[in-house]
Amino acid sequence: MVGIGGFFGATCRYLIVLLNDKFYNNYDFPFDILFVNILGSFLIGIALALGVKHDILSRHTIGSFLFVTGFLGSFTTFSAFTRDTLILFLEKYYTLAIFNILLNTVLSLGMVVVGYFLIIKKF
Repeated sequence: MVGIGGFFGATCRYLIVLLNDKFYNNYDFPFDILFVNILGSFLIGIALALGVKHDILSRHTIGSFLFVTGFLGSFTTFSAFTRDTLILFLEKYYTLAIFNILLNTVLSLGMVVVGYFLIIKKF
């Protein structure tokens, strides 16, 4: 289940990177990775809330292994975020590197909270 979800998560992330390259094509700032991390964090917050509230996608269910660990685990990407940040530092884009760290961290954490409370308060 983790492998199947991982295949689809990684594929979706790759397609977003391709779309970013085709339509935005800005190599100075990694908006594509920021986007997948924010979206994935939002979805992880929703999954966590469903697990807490309804025991759907809780930690040890097949859905959790397929969707949360597999799909979202490979859709979101700490390794690409750190690679992009290092490249920005090496290319002396210090402000963009720090901006990337702050945006990925703050917005991803924020979207987990938003996703979680959206479900907890709504359903």
